[in-house]
Amino acid sequence: MNLQQMQGTTAKNARRVLWIDAAKGIAMLLVFYGHLGGAGDNPWFPNLTGSIWVVYLFHMPLFFILSGLTFNPNKDFRTFFVSRFKRLIIPYFFFSIYALGKILLLIIAPSVVGSFHAGAMGTPLKELGNILLGNTNGLWFFLALFWGELALYGLHRLTKNSKYHQSMLPIILAFSGLIWFAVSFLGTYKYVPFQLLHATEAIAFVGLGWMLAPAIKACDKQKAVYSLILSTVAFIAFAFLARRTETHNVGWWILLAELPYLCAAVFGSFMTVFAVRLLPSWRWLTYIGRNTMIFYGLNGLSMAIARKLVFTLIAIPLVVSHLALQIVVGLIVIAVACLICAIATPILNRWCWWGVGLPKPRFSRTPTQASADEPTSIGRP
Repeated sequence: MNLQQMQGTTAKNARRVLWIDAAKGIAMLLVFYGHLGGAGDNPWFPNLTGSIWVVYLFHMPLFFILSGLTFNPNKDFRTFFVSRFKRLIIPYFFFSIYALGKILLLIIAPSVVGSFHAGAMGTPLKELGNILLGNTNGLWFFLALFWGELALYGLHRLTKNSKYHQSMLPIILAFSGLIWFAVSFLGTYKYVPFQLLHATEAIAFVGLGWMLAPAIKACDKQKAVYSLILSTVAFIAFAFLARRTETHNVGWWILLAELPYLCAAVFGSFMTVFAVRLLPSWRWLTYIGRNTMIFYGLNGLSMAIARKLVFTLIAIPLVVSHLALQIVVGLIVIAVACLICAIATPILNRWCWWGVGLPKPRFSRTPTQASADEPTSIGRP
């Protein structure tokens, strides 16, 4: 990398907020940890289900809130729509290639699919329909974020000149959050295509991050410490209540039953955000955060490969019989999965930039080329 490239990279990184990248990195690691449990008749980490349940209380709301911290609706509609389409819709279908691979495997070797200890798959035609209708389980985040940001963009445009803008936004966000948890507990979001109901989660939490972004970004170290303590205590309290809340067959009481979950999602997310404000921005963590699109898109495949590699060397019965081994082996599986994604990241950024939501990379030309034209244009190294 020459001096001009280094200067261009430094300038680009300077425009990024490193602690947001680090927070995205932690959110991504929580996604990997949440997927340790697998699906179906998973036998790998039975004693980690409680901690995985805790992670599931807030890890995806955290992703949405972090998206809200950088949400910018102050663009013309065409620019906003095209940028979000390239960044979210195209990657959804690009990373669905992995799901197509599972469909092909289901056709040619159904017994192999059965050995994955995965959730039940339907017929190949049904699984293909799920991809086209946006109902692929692992990649729902892309579509939900797209529709959620589009809705918030419209909301901003409609109300930005209204004197009620500041008071309307919290009400709409709270209402969206209640809708999301209600349809989540009832399971009705699965019956609407393209994750349109799932978008209510994005509206609630992206909007919350967007609304509080100025205060969070201006938070100094002392305020971050106090906020971390308060949010941690609140999260523990609401997680305790959520664990003891019955959400089945409660009728209209579901609006009350879901409140501990909603509050746990909010305070768990802020707990992580303020903890990151106090941590150093480790390069490996910010690297994951800058490339969450790829790490998220490949997390299912990388975790499957990592489990296969690790459990080829370590017997599953040995691991499931010791809690300490489950923790250690689980962290090893996550580390291997992250390494796989890290190896794939520069390859995809270079050759499949269009599929991972990036602009076409530009490279410095040779001195001969540069002398024959205008000064060299430096892009991503």
